[in-house]
Amino acid sequence: MTTVGHRIYTRRKELKLTQTAVAAMIGVSSASLTYWERDEIEPKNKNMAALARALDCAPDYLLFGATFGGDVSFVTINARVPLISWDKLSTYIDGEVMEKHGEAEDWIYCPVQCAKSTFALRVKGDHMESPYPGKKSYLDGQIIFVDPTAEVKNGSRVISRRLDSTEATFKEYFEDDGKKYLKPINPQYPTVEINNETIIIGVVIGSFVAE
Repeated sequence: MTTVGHRIYTRRKELKLTQTAVAAMIGVSSASLTYWERDEIEPKNKNMAALARALDCAPDYLLFGATFGGDVSFVTINARVPLISWDKLSTYIDGEVMEKHGEAEDWIYCPVQCAKSTFALRVKGDHMESPYPGKKSYLDGQIIFVDPTAEVKNGSRVISRRLDSTEATFKEYFEDDGKKYLKPINPQYPTVEINNETIIIGVVIGSFVAE
């Protein structure tokens, strides 16, 4: 059975990178990388996330050897994805949230199959909270998982923003009579029509509420 250190070492060699180069990419000393590769110390969450990006693989590959179809950079089912803050979405480009904005607040497990660019957010406010018992709701503080590569369909819950605004929103997408709209689940808030200034950042593919 391989160890975390062995997988770090092997992946680094596959990419033909020196310890000095990898250490510089993630902002640690070469000595730290040596300790990790020897399994003397295991990288902390923050360093593991940066190390996975430097080695172009999912954190779960380094931690557990998890792969998908031989492509170690694909985030596997139940793999960890970055939990980011809403302000990280203001300059979102082509699904590269973490590439553009650096460290995640945390890395958490996604409950469903997801793409490499999937990320997580905490719901803000009560826009997506239903006042009706038994109806689907997303509560303030609840974690949602967003896939920028998922197809947007009628009824999809999406994260979007206007090009003239830095604020992203969470609403339900629907089409009616040739027009497209974003509708909150909570009827206290208005439905808005989508125009050319609106971009869909990603589709919500799952959610999690702690016990």
